[in-house]
Amino acid sequence: MAFSKPRRSARKPQSGRKTGAFRQTESFSAPDKKASAPARKAENTKEQSDSASEFLFQHAVALAVSNAQLEDKLDAEHPHELLVPLDYADECRVKTDAVRSFWQVHGLPAQLVQAIIPSPVPRGYRATSKRRVYVTRDGQLRFCMGYGADREETLRSALEPDSHNDVYSWLRKMLVSPAYRAVGRSLNFIVIRGGSERLTLILNFFHLDAAVMHKTKLLADHVRAKLPQVAAMFTFLDETRSEFYLESRSAGAHPFKKLFGSEYLDLTAAGCKFLYPPSAFSQVNESILDAFLREAKKLLKPGPDSTLIDLFSGYGLFAVALGDMPERVIGMDFNGPAIHAASGNALHNRPDADIEFIAAAVTPSAIENKLPPCPADLYGADEEQPEGELFILDPPRSGVRPNVIAAIAKRSPARVLNISCSADEVPRTLKAWKHNGYSPTAVRVFDMFPGSPNVETMVLLEKTRKKQSSALPHGKKKAFSGKTGRTEKPVAPAHKSNRAARKAARLHGEKRHDARKKSR
Repeated sequence: MAFSKPRRSARKPQSGRKTGAFRQTESFSAPDKKASAPARKAENTKEQSDSASEFLFQHAVALAVSNAQLEDKLDAEHPHELLVPLDYADECRVKTDAVRSFWQVHGLPAQLVQAIIPSPVPRGYRATSKRRVYVTRDGQLRFCMGYGADREETLRSALEPDSHNDVYSWLRKMLVSPAYRAVGRSLNFIVIRGGSERLTLILNFFHLDAAVMHKTKLLADHVRAKLPQVAAMFTFLDETRSEFYLESRSAGAHPFKKLFGSEYLDLTAAGCKFLYPPSAFSQVNESILDAFLREAKKLLKPGPDSTLIDLFSGYGLFAVALGDMPERVIGMDFNGPAIHAASGNALHNRPDADIEFIAAAVTPSAIENKLPPCPADLYGADEEQPEGELFILDPPRSGVRPNVIAAIAKRSPARVLNISCSADEVPRTLKAWKHNGYSPTAVRVFDMFPGSPNVETMVLLEKTRKKQSSALPHGKKKAFSGKTGRTEKPVAPAHKSNRAARKAARLHGEKRHDARKKSR
């Protein structure tokens, strides 16, 4: 099986169950009987901790496939499409078992994991695809999937729509011809975004001079005439050849240049229509977005007195789709074009809702300084508070920056919905939430990436409940003063003295809302 070896494995692999190239890493060696009990316990704890850190989600998938006796059906030659040959019902069962075993090995509450939510379109679903353009030593041009060091040419993929595959096949024929050879040899990637009918084609260049640009414009004319499914075409300059194929690592002007068509892509989800620029992130599987947003609303339960804060908001998918319920919605993301599109999407879909967006990177400083005062700062300790804040985090695959979770926890939100597109990131993230006083209370796992050994995980977090002391009857407390042990009289509940602050905060929100309506 085409799984990579566990990371940071310094010890000799232990004997265990093999599944192709995978070796089960959670089996532990027996402790030394001559050692003391505390020493044996400490040794076992360290061994389990080390093995858990080496146990990746792909290993859990391999183990589940082996237990289901489906190894012979896998596509070992294409790791990114490893599970494509499986019947889709079998794939969903394998992934459900893999998630539960992965959580169990990492000490997470596996009992919260329900059956995986399947994708309505399990094959040919990808709304974003790419090919790395690779020139061999003898000058041959290849279109590769671009995963790691893969140099095998791949023009068609079972996970991409036929319309994407047809564009790649046609482009290769054009770029190997003498007329457009200079264009092909100047490319990093070819990227296609959009569904099967309206596609946006992006040519990612590492070199783009006047001669190459002239040839590219001529190529664009052929694309418009021969590929009616391509509705727009762009060039994108990235001289650094970054693997982040829509993000330049070099300083300078905005590198996108439109050749023809609309400047925005579009999709419809949860009854809302969204426009977004070609540089903005969007989920690759649009068919599952309705279920994705429906479950997010069920878990968060936004009410009319709540404030929803959507971090990494992008073009406003969550903020707008869930914006009909909360009193106020705030989105934050560093991507300027995406934030601009989010504001337009909010005005178009929720004209009467109080939705605003902040263009800033999600950092502890931004959470502290750019968000409005949290409810805990407007109400007294003994005052009855409204529902308060709800948070959504849908960060990149690498997760959030250090101390972001701590900054959110300081605001004491009622509920947090943390979304991870990498299952391997979940243990580290939940450990950080636990350290800051929040525990998972519900889990939803989505087959966002059918055919591949990966899933999207949605975890609802709430404040960890402290156990009440059983020494006194429920509701009664003793107060002690100094070292004398004398009992003080119970203190009467404080009067609701912060009503003025509550009223001021409410009036401020109403004034902002009226000003926003007038500006339209």
